[in-house]
Amino acid sequence: MEQQQTVQQPAAASARKTQLNLVVGINGTGKTTFLREKIVQQRKALILTPDPMEWRHLPELRTPAEIRMMQGPARIIYQGPETLEMIRGNFFGGVLVLDDAMAYLTEQTPATMQYLYIRRRQFGIDIYIVAHGLRQLPPKCFTFGSFLFLFATTENFSTRKKELQPELYNKIVEAQQAVNRQCERGEPYCHKVILLDPSIKAANARH
Repeated sequence: MEQQQTVQQPAAASARKTQLNLVVGINGTGKTTFLREKIVQQRKALILTPDPMEWRHLPELRTPAEIRMMQGPARIIYQGPETLEMIRGNFFGGVLVLDDAMAYLTEQTPATMQYLYIRRRQFGIDIYIVAHGLRQLPPKCFTFGSFLFLFATTENFSTRKKELQPELYNKIVEAQQAVNRQCERGEPYCHKVILLDPSIKAANARH
């Protein structure tokens, strides 16, 4: 019975367009609060974290069955590449938050990365990849990304210039400067939303 459910769920979930969103900013700029208030509390959401001390208010899942049965928000602690493999085969129709993604994305198999970039639509999953800077994100994140939620950062984005279209690169740099100016004016938790996928209308950007 469980196997039937696992096969049928992706087909039902694939009716809507999904997003791969990047959330970038240094510690203490409001990334976690943004995710908790705007995304995690509103729907089924699974947070993958390498730190057992993070997201402790959420129930912790450990088995494929627990992932398949989950209804609201929960967390799972990263133990190795097999953790994302377990998520890949059992999580459907919700939000997957990859918190502190630099700690584990480089360890994943090509099949898992294809799931993150492309096959998420098949499983009805919106993905949020969280990092402290653009340098911590795999280059293909920008190719398949929907939106960049940019919080305060001191990173020199020029290291990623060759991987971005000139117009997009300039928009990101301008957004970084605007956010940092707002922080200097006493708004430490502000952010800007940059459209990465030209097929999405800018009016649909989430603020």
